[in-house]
Amino acid sequence: MTRIILESENNKDVLLITELAERLKIKYKIEEQSLDNKKYEISDRVNNLLKEGVDISNYGDPSEWQRNVRKDRSLNQNLKKDFCKS
Repeated sequence: MTRIILESENNKDVLLITELAERLKIKYKIEEQSLDNKKYEISDRVNNLLKEGVDISNYGDPSEWQRNVRKDRSLNQNLKKDFCKS
């Protein structure tokens, strides 16, 4: 046995497919999918992507990025002296 799963938001297409299935004497079952189920499917896909991990090798050096972002900010001179004493 082979199972084929088709999804369509167009009712006319669903009607055509069901008519064809009846003509070919193929069993079929129509399931309405609620919006909640779609949310779970998306959530499952996101979770699967997170489990696989992300390649961060092309993001560069985070310390260098931080220095570049903060280079225009100056610290209070007293804070610099206190920091250097530690």
